[in-house]
Amino acid sequence: MLALATKVVIDYGRVLAQVQPGLHGVPESQLPHSKAQIRDAIVMLLQHLEPEHTAVKESLARGYVYLAQFVPDADAAVLSPSPGTAPASVPAMRLMNRIKLEMERALEELGAMGIYALPK
Repeated sequence: MLALATKVVIDYGRVLAQVQPGLHGVPESQLPHSKAQIRDAIVMLLQHLEPEHTAVKESLARGYVYLAQFVPDADAAVLSPSPGTAPASVPAMRLMNRIKLEMERALEELGAMGIYALPK
């Protein structure tokens, strides 16, 4: 199981390496596996890493949180500016808020698992 989890996370890492920093609303179709599979693989690796691997754990935690940036393709299209459409439209702002909320939830999940301590 760890070998499969490692492969899933490596595949996801390759996708992350191609994503522009700061980009919001990346189409889910770019993911090599489902969000659930990637999430489960990251959690499995985090739970099996020795405590001294803090840098690896931090990278995995970031990947876990960043997974929220991947949204259904139709939603991602809302954030792509099209001719005559303001990029800060109401649907786009709602989507960005939903992404931020999902990222917050991911941080809380990591904290509940004892993997990531939230600042107080």
